[in-house]
Amino acid sequence: MIHTLHVETKLVSEELCALLRQVDPAVFVFRDEPEVRARVERVASRLRELVVAAERDEAGGRVERLRERLRALLAAVERATPTRTPSPKAAWIAFQREVQPAYESLLLTLRGVVAAPPSVRPTNHVRSLWHVGSGLAVLGLVQLLPERGWLVAVSGAFAVSAWSMEIARRLSDRVNERLMRVFKHVAHPHERYRVNSSTWYVTALLLLALFGTQLSQSLGVVVLAVADPAAALIGRRFGRTRLLDNRSLEGTLAFFVAGALSSLVVMGALGPPASLSSRLFLAAVAGLAGAVTELFSSRLDDNFTIPVAVAAAVTVAGAG
Repeated sequence: MIHTLHVETKLVSEELCALLRQVDPAVFVFRDEPEVRARVERVASRLRELVVAAERDEAGGRVERLRERLRALLAAVERATPTRTPSPKAAWIAFQREVQPAYESLLLTLRGVVAAPPSVRPTNHVRSLWHVGSGLAVLGLVQLLPERGWLVAVSGAFAVSAWSMEIARRLSDRVNERLMRVFKHVAHPHERYRVNSSTWYVTALLLLALFGTQLSQSLGVVVLAVADPAAALIGRRFGRTRLLDNRSLEGTLAFFVAGALSSLVVMGALGPPASLSSRLFLAAVAGLAGAVTELFSSRLDDNFTIPVAVAAAVTVAGAG
């Protein structure tokens, strides 16, 4: 019975995952609203059935946690479903913001029992700008700090601070809520329950500072800063050919092009003297390494894997 209930919940959560992606501000259009409302009704109906089934089951442990999170998700869906409004796009964006934290909480209960659907990362232009801005700031540090020891010290300080906050918010729900409010404009909802992407990013920066060359560090940072938001923008708006973990061929190609072009610009402006053919080759290696790593980064955060993989690839390819 426990296994059956989790499997049925997984099927509903897959439908909800598709719904949350459909109302993402980057892709939602008014003509889709009747379909969206019908999907909401299906999800709400199935959630009610699951809540009833969970309440009949007297088992404790996992079923008790699942029961609580099903109730919370159903309440969020019913509360957030918009009435007829002159601004449907804004209303459905609000629906996404309201429902997604409860969806992410449900995924925590499913993981380890069944193969849960993925977290949903809604379009967040503020986060994208933060992504680019922080990457360019780090690029400036890599170029301007006088020696490796300085970069290790700075990135190490950021890493210690980030992991200290991670520990604190795991020990205290109040701290977690406060930090999520502070970073609400740049944090994804799923980061309430998982290690923040920024924490993984500063951890990667520490590894690059310890083991990377100035050029490999610069390329690892700029590829993540520029190509990752470009892939998200193109993939959400134009992605049609699905690859892995809902990533699209169009988004992956956008990552490669943006990563290669940004690497070429950095090498031309800040890198050591080299022939054009050498720069083109390293730029292609950086873009390809980042695109492939992003495509396969389902278990580890790509804010960690991309800069590390790009730096390693260009080092093997001959970056000094």
